[in-house]
Amino acid sequence: MKLFTRNASITPARKPIPLVQDSQGTPAVDLTKVESAGHVDLVKRSRKAGISLSKRGLAGIRAQAVLVLDHSGSMRTNYQAGKVQTLVERVLGFALQIDIDGVIPIIPFDSIVHPTVNVGVTSGAGVEGYQGVVDRCITGHMGLTDLGGALEEVRRMAQKTDAPMFVVIVTDGSPYTERGERHATHHATDMVIDLARYPVFLKFVAIEEVPYLADLDNMDPARRLLDNVDAKTFEDPAAVSDLVFADAMVDEWDTWVSAATAAGVLA
Repeated sequence: MKLFTRNASITPARKPIPLVQDSQGTPAVDLTKVESAGHVDLVKRSRKAGISLSKRGLAGIRAQAVLVLDHSGSMRTNYQAGKVQTLVERVLGFALQIDIDGVIPIIPFDSIVHPTVNVGVTSGAGVEGYQGVVDRCITGHMGLTDLGGALEEVRRMAQKTDAPMFVVIVTDGSPYTERGERHATHHATDMVIDLARYPVFLKFVAIEEVPYLADLDNMDPARRLLDNVDAKTFEDPAAVSDLVFADAMVDEWDTWVSAATAAGVLA
């Protein structure tokens, strides 16, 4: 990510969204209640996230966390090996520090965008409990990789959000649809460029090296309002420590906040 990059000829899509940050740096969700309910590992992950946020001056920041999951055929072994479930749990642990309502919308996609699954610590009122949610709710035919279609759903959310959005996108390859890889990558790239005009930070998490994501991360700054992408790779999400994962999540979010504020995306 290039620091404080702005293309002055491109304007924000909406009026600035207020940036809320608790002055005491407290987590968005009461971790003592989560721990008393028996979710000890989740709380450990969240506390490490708090350390990472503090190091970047982001303790107490509030956002809507969103998880976008690649459900294409090439991801089958990653689902079967439990890697996707592991990432859901790690992202939820991070989200407990920042999320405005403690619930993560999960958007699965392949050739189509599947219905959103709302995930939290406990189930009820339209929210799925996080434990085993992947095998329970994210199933069925695994098609191609229409990342652009999934990002269109993110944009629909961004058009009406009243909080900044922290969007984690889990994938293992470049976009690909029935119209071919070139069309699919152009569509996804156009969506990333347009989302730079919204209060949306995109954190790509690859389960293997994906050159396309590196291209997004290093895009020519003249093409978009500001740099809204960071990409990380975790071939084995269970093998990294909670602090390393949390540091990866927070990396470059602070510079996006500064750039988005300067560009009039955030207030």
